[in-house]
Amino acid sequence: MKFQLEKYKRSYTDDELLESMRVVAIANNGKVTQKLYREYRNTTNLSMPDDSVICRQIGWNNAVALIGLELGKYQNNKKISEEELLSEILRLWTEFGRQPTTTDLKNGLSKYPRNRFNDRFGSWIKALERFVGWVNNEGLLPPEPTIDGKYEKRTPRNFNLRQRWIIMNNNNFRCVVCGAVQTERVKLHVDHIKPYDGFNTVIENGQVLCQNCNLGKSNLV
Repeated sequence: MKFQLEKYKRSYTDDELLESMRVVAIANNGKVTQKLYREYRNTTNLSMPDDSVICRQIGWNNAVALIGLELGKYQNNKKISEEELLSEILRLWTEFGRQPTTTDLKNGLSKYPRNRFNDRFGSWIKALERFVGWVNNEGLLPPEPTIDGKYEKRTPRNFNLRQRWIIMNNNNFRCVVCGAVQTERVKLHVDHIKPYDGFNTVIENGQVLCQNCNLGKSNLV
């Protein structure tokens, strides 16, 4: 089973959103920021789409470029790499067991704020689309270090993010012992089935345990 993206329903076309930005730019001598857009909308025409719709559907910086304006120097922050942002989406999706939303970003559950994803990909939905293509690309998955069922290479103690997602997905994002799912009070761990021996941090040796069952397992060892 692969990641599946849930599409957002659109109330406006891209052309309608871009036209509303052009109107604001004309009224502000060729400048349009989210602050200027909100002020114009609130004081002149409340029927205009909200700036959050533009951010979600097109991406603010991408929309500014599409109407032929240049971005300000603070809008071109590219210091955070694409892979870092995609890895953060993977972490969120794995921990939640579902597609992360902009509400999760607003609540500070992400390492990076929403505008970093918008700056890099154009919008949050475009970031999710890029992520789905990235994580489902089998060529990106690390090869399992096994030959004829024997572990060949020394492996790290901890499972990496992609291994964690595959193991979580294989176990339906549930504890294999008690069936618990992740909540604010219940945390899921990816654990070794056979204790770590330096060579067995591989997908087939991984399982999902909730915090309580994982601690109970440790007490039995």
